Amino acid sequence: MIPDPRGWPCPTGAEMRAIDGDAIARLGIPSRTLMESAGRAVAEAFANDYPEKRRPLVACGAGNNGGDGYVVARVLAEQGRGVTPRVLELPDLSRQSPESKANRDLVVAAGIECLAAADERAVRAALAGCDSVVDAVFGVGLTRPVEGAAALLLRELAASGLPILAVDVASGASSDSGLPLGFALEPELIVTLGLPKLGLALQPSAARILVADIGLPADSVSRAGIRAHLLTRAAARALLPPRPLAGHKGTFGHVLIVGGALGKTGAALLAAHGALRAGVGLVTLAAPASLVPIFASQLAEAMCLVLSDSRPGELSAAHAPDIRREAEARDTLVLGPGMGQTPAARSLARVLATQVGVPAVIDADALNAFAGDLDSLRAPAPRILTPHPGEAARLLGSDTQAVQADRPGAARLLAIRAQAVVILKGARTVVANPAGELSINPTGGPGLAAGGSGDVLAGVTGALLARGLAAWDAARLGVYLHGLAGDLGPAQGGLASELAARLPAAWQSLAATESRDVTGTLVPLA
Repeated sequence: MIPDPRGWPCPTGAEMRAIDGDAIARLGIPSRTLMESAGRAVAEAFANDYPEKRRPLVACGAGNNGGDGYVVARVLAEQGRGVTPRVLELPDLSRQSPESKANRDLVVAAGIECLAAADERAVRAALAGCDSVVDAVFGVGLTRPVEGAAALLLRELAASGLPILAVDVASGASSDSGLPLGFALEPELIVTLGLPKLGLALQPSAARILVADIGLPADSVSRAGIRAHLLTRAAARALLPPRPLAGHKGTFGHVLIVGGALGKTGAALLAAHGALRAGVGLVTLAAPASLVPIFASQLAEAMCLVLSDSRPGELSAAHAPDIRREAEARDTLVLGPGMGQTPAARSLARVLATQVGVPAVIDADALNAFAGDLDSLRAPAPRILTPHPGEAARLLGSDTQAVQADRPGAARLLAIRAQAVVILKGARTVVANPAGELSINPTGGPGLAAGGSGDVLAGVTGALLARGLAAWDAARLGVYLHGLAGDLGPAQGGLASELAARLPAAWQSLAATESRDVTGTLVPLA
C-alpha cells in the first residue's frame, strides 16, 4: 500500500491513467502484470467475502476493467473450490485492448462459458442459475451517461437482486464525482484497484470498500501530483495536539465567540460547548448586556464580554472597537453563529472578519455578510470558512445544485478566492486550502443531522486553532472529531448539545492506540 501522512491519495480517472501509464512506459511494468494482479486481488476478495457462492456471473466490458474481469473468472475457476463462473460480455468487443483480449482468450481456453449481452432475454438467460455478480463492465474511463446495450445490462444486473462485487468502481458511476452517469449499480462490495478513486471518497455508500494492492510503484503515484486525500484515522490521530501533564487553562488557549443575537443565543452557546468539549482552556462570549443573563445561566464555564445595548439583543458595528480589543488579546475568534443578518450585524461581521489579527473561524451569518462579495474576505491572519452548500453558493454567486454537482471544485474556488481554508460541509465534508489541496472527511453521517451541529463544529475548529494548530490542520482534525462524535451517537441524530458532549469520547477514541496494523493485499478503506 502507499503510505501517506495526509491519508489515502484519491486520484481522478485522469490521474489514475497517468499512474498506470507511468508504471508501464517509464518503469517497464507490463500492463498484463497489473491486470493479473488486479484480477487476482478481486478473486481473493470474492473468496473471502462470498465463500458459499459457487456460480458467479462475471460481467465484462470492452475496456481494461473487463480485462480484470476475465482474470477474476479464470482465477476463481482455478482455485479448486468448485466455483464455476460464467462470463457475460457487452456485444461489441471491437475496442478491446490487447491485454484484455489475451485474457479473454485464456478464459475461452479454460472452457469458461462466455455469453453476449445482446438483449434483455440474453442477459436474463445468462443470470439464470447464478448466485452472485462480479461487475467488471466500466472502470475509471467512463465519462458519459451509460446508454444502449450497456444500460440494459446494468439495469438487468441490478434487477436480479444478486449480491454484486464491483471491480474498481461501481459501473455507471463517475470515478471523479461518485455520481451516477445515467444509471449506476449499487454493489455490496467494491474492490478498488491500487488507490481509492476520488468519487469513492466523495459519496457515502452502503458498500464495503477494499483497496487492493496491485503493485503500483510509489514513484508513479508521487509523479501524478494527486491533490485530494481521504483523511484516515492514522492521519487524523497524528494531528492531535499534545496535552502536557503540567498544563493549565492558559496552556490550552482562549476562544472569543461573537454571535448569538436575540432569538439565536443557542447557536453561540453550542459553539462554546463545542470549544470547551474539544479541550480549549477558556471561552469568552461577546454579548449585548440584555443577553448576558441567558448566556451566564446556560453555560457557567464561559465568560462574557458585556457590550453596550442601545438596541436590545443586537450586535452592530458600534461594538467593533470593544470586540477587536478583546479578540486581539485572545488566541482565536469564532465569528458568526447566530449573529443575525441585520444590516448592523453584517457591518460588524465584515469589519471583524477582515481586520482582526488573530486566527478566526468565519461561520454562518458572518459568511452571509460576504454573499456575492467573496473576494473582499481577505484578512491579516489565518481564516477558516465553514459554509454549508447554500452558503457556499451565495458566496460564489452560484446555486446549491451547482455546488453539489462539483463539491471539490467549489471548495477549491472558495479557498483560492478568499485565500482561506474552507470546510464545505455536507455528507463527506470537503476541506480545501488555497494551494488547491483537498482533504475528504470519512466520519459523520445521519448522526449529525440536527440543528446546531454546525455551530458545534465552529467551536471545535476554533478550539483547535487556539491550541496552536495551523488552519489546515485544525480544519481537517476538527471535521474528523466532529464526525466521529456523531458516529458515536444514535443514527437518528439527537441534540447538538449531546453531540458536543460526546466530543471527549471521540477524542479518546481517536487517541487510542490501534490494536493492530492492517496490512495485506486488501485493506478496508474506512
